[in-house]
Amino acid sequence: MLRRTMAATLLKGSSNVSQLSQLKVLIADDHFLIRQFVRNTLQDAKITDIQTAADGNEAIDLIQKAHDAKQSYDVVLLDWNMPTISGLEVLSYFRAKAEYADTAFVMLTAESEQQNIMKAIKAGATSYIIKPVSPADLGKKMFEINEWLKRKRQSMAAMHG
Repeated sequence: MLRRTMAATLLKGSSNVSQLSQLKVLIADDHFLIRQFVRNTLQDAKITDIQTAADGNEAIDLIQKAHDAKQSYDVVLLDWNMPTISGLEVLSYFRAKAEYADTAFVMLTAESEQQNIMKAIKAGATSYIIKPVSPADLGKKMFEINEWLKRKRQSMAAMHG
């Protein structure tokens, strides 16, 4: 009940909710419960287009397939420590490709050391969320990320327009 109330309070009277509802999100985390928690929190924020990946390989596969189908993810939440390929490697892989410049890659990780945060930001992370994260904080971050997406897409449209 508390979680719903917090999300409702966060979202009350906000036109941002309708904007968030348009987002397509991938949650890449090897922990099932984390994937469920994040999915539920995003659904409370009216985000319904959500896929999940249990490791870095699966994340790369899903991101490329979505892009090829012209249905790219807007936001990719990446855990740092995953089997096969780390979230940081996934981030670096896609940041090297220009066609993913307007995708928000967000580290969602227990790695809280300043040097790791800096490493992720240098590698091109749009944002950095330290686990455990509250639904209210996750919702707030999603608004910030959505604002980043809007600015990024406006500037890219201006460049190509």
